[in-house]
Amino acid sequence: MEKFEPNQEIRRDLTAEVSSRTKEEVLKAAAEGEEFFTESEILSLFTPEQQAIILERKKILSSLGYFISKNFEMPIELGIPTKQCPSGWRQGLKQQGEKKFLQMNAYDLLNKTMDELRFLTCHEGGHERISRLEEIPLEEWKQPGFSFMINAIEDPRDNNFVAEAYPKFKEQMELVYQYDLNLEAEVKQKAKQKLGYQPRFIQAGFEYIKQWFREIKGQKTQLSEELPEEVKTVVMATLESARDSWWRYPSREEADKGGKIGRKKVDGEAIIREYARTSYEINRDEIWPEFKKLVEADMEDQKMQEFLKDMQSGSKGQRLPQELKDKLTPEEQKELEEAIDRAIEEAKKEKQKGKEDKDSQNSEEKGEEEGAELEKGDKTKEGQTEKKGEAQGKLIDLDSLSDELKQKIKEYIDSLPEEQKKEITEKAETALKEFEDALNKEIQGKLSDNPEKKAEREEKTKREEIEAEKAEQPESKEKSWQEREKEREEEARERRKRMESLFEAGEKDPYHEALEKVSGLIDALTADLRDVFVKRKIEKYETGYRSGQRWNIRQRIREKVAGIPLFKTEAREQREAESEEMDYTITLLVDLSGSMQDNGKIQEAFKSAVVLAETLSNLGIKFEIVGFQDILLEFKSFEEQMDEPMREKLNQMILEVYGDNPGGHNNPGDNDDGACLLEASKHLSKQTAKNKFLIVISDGEPAMDSGKKSLSQLDRELREAVAEITANTNQKIIGLGLNSKAVAKYYENHIAGITTEEMVETLGELLREVIEKY
Repeated sequence: MEKFEPNQEIRRDLTAEVSSRTKEEVLKAAAEGEEFFTESEILSLFTPEQQAIILERKKILSSLGYFISKNFEMPIELGIPTKQCPSGWRQGLKQQGEKKFLQMNAYDLLNKTMDELRFLTCHEGGHERISRLEEIPLEEWKQPGFSFMINAIEDPRDNNFVAEAYPKFKEQMELVYQYDLNLEAEVKQKAKQKLGYQPRFIQAGFEYIKQWFREIKGQKTQLSEELPEEVKTVVMATLESARDSWWRYPSREEADKGGKIGRKKVDGEAIIREYARTSYEINRDEIWPEFKKLVEADMEDQKMQEFLKDMQSGSKGQRLPQELKDKLTPEEQKELEEAIDRAIEEAKKEKQKGKEDKDSQNSEEKGEEEGAELEKGDKTKEGQTEKKGEAQGKLIDLDSLSDELKQKIKEYIDSLPEEQKKEITEKAETALKEFEDALNKEIQGKLSDNPEKKAEREEKTKREEIEAEKAEQPESKEKSWQEREKEREEEARERRKRMESLFEAGEKDPYHEALEKVSGLIDALTADLRDVFVKRKIEKYETGYRSGQRWNIRQRIREKVAGIPLFKTEAREQREAESEEMDYTITLLVDLSGSMQDNGKIQEAFKSAVVLAETLSNLGIKFEIVGFQDILLEFKSFEEQMDEPMREKLNQMILEVYGDNPGGHNNPGDNDDGACLLEASKHLSKQTAKNKFLIVISDGEPAMDSGKKSLSQLDRELREAVAEITANTNQKIIGLGLNSKAVAKYYENHIAGITTEEMVETLGELLREVIEKY
């Protein structure tokens, strides 16, 4: 490690930046949960000589942070370990609307080697460059164990990107691994203190990191011997997927200059988000179903811990419920009683130690002691809180209990009344999630953002805006707020009036009214089809990138060990391999002739379109929705997203049937099926998916009230169009006859005579069948 000498020019007079708070006040605020401090407040914790070193190192490392992150407007600030960020290192947003920032731990700048600091800076900059965790749905992120699993795989992914894009970083890989080993040791100690056992899912997460390090060193997979068998089983079942996920990152060139998604040229940010999305989907679909089993097993242990804590309030000999005693042998009763006694005794010792620590802190050296503890990321006050909680909790060392005893306790818990089981379960979930959250704060200091931070920041910003308005001039600002609320309500009423006048509907527009009715089918269909894709990925694993050229991971590892640079790699020179979902593209072509007004046919066809749109959007399958009269009417293209403006636009399909679409085509009297089918096929032919489906919903044969084409010509052209598409493309055409059997005349693959009541379910079953079959 190199020796560092500060630039003497940095030794400057800081009297112009005197902290508004004393050193003791700053340390106390950090221990109590305050997150951010001014530079002068942080520097007040150090001597002038130390300040010079800190500022010089910050200056040197800042240029590296900008270089890696490519965010040259990002403020780089000093920080210290706090309750919210124990590592003192982080980057992200302080609140909505502000620029992203990167924070460096001032204690680390003073005490760590420059090699270690370069690693931390590169790692933080890498997260800013490619991590996009804030886009994960909040309800998924909040599942116990899910966020830790994501973090455990995102860190190797970030390190891989930085090492490949900036080779100098490779020299710090040993430091990376040592950092993670130290963190694991700390976590194990805290788990024993806070939970009384080692959670399986935490062990699995750190094992992924260990196997990643073995991989980059060119070593074979070899699981840690001390791992429980169930953890080994899950890790082995998901390790290939974890590897797949942490190799899904853009090249430096892609991140800087952009590239292509499919055939569409996009900028670097779009490429970065696409890789991040793909990595997340692998984690969600391929790793989480197995990883979750460990979380569920840990939840059972935590329920047992909560139950045993509740039992300890009674006097000795009266703690165990008689029903439980009846299930235990005398030896097992003694084993459990002794474990409880040990827990109570340990709790008393911890409580006494906490009291002594508190007394010690009242000495003149209080500030220095707190600073030293903050420097290690283990704040004294937080430590006292933990010890107090432990004393009250009287945690049992579950690892000291025999497997037979633990099984009998679990069986007894399962036999309890539902209300009591619910209470124990809620306590267990809270305890396990709190531990995971605390652990994530250690790791997330290195992550760009996450869904909870994003939601909290947005809520905080909204609340502050409202409070600021009211505080400045209470009467006038309160009035201004009310006026704006009134304006929003008026705008909503106007939108509603427009929709009512167009559709003669109630408060909901046709799309959302239909969505409410078919939401259950959409949820079930989405779940079923996602299961199909997950099963295929498990049964037939494919390595490499989901889009673009496929990577041969083992080949690339060998190249890395040999020092072959990225631009000379042969590992990507293979055929393209896209995700299962990207292997499908679907066009829905809907008859918008006037006859669709009868018997509610357009309403059922429209519901079917809603089911298709929402389901395929949920799954990430590309699709197009078009209608036909005498020309093809385009409503939703393959490239457009299913957002609220698009949902509103799709309402125009109903208006076209009645000839009342403002600015629309409005020619429901003419139906030129053949010409429109060919046009829709041309759109579909431009897509690159392997499986292409053209689904037609129609209630009869082609016809034109205008007489531009005869019935025989229309009939002939439709038959010719179907024949041409069948012969010259790989598209599969399926005709759905709504209250009509006419589709049987034209389409080899068809379902004729579907009633309006059956239409929505029929389309759902069709989607399920074509994806399962092809």
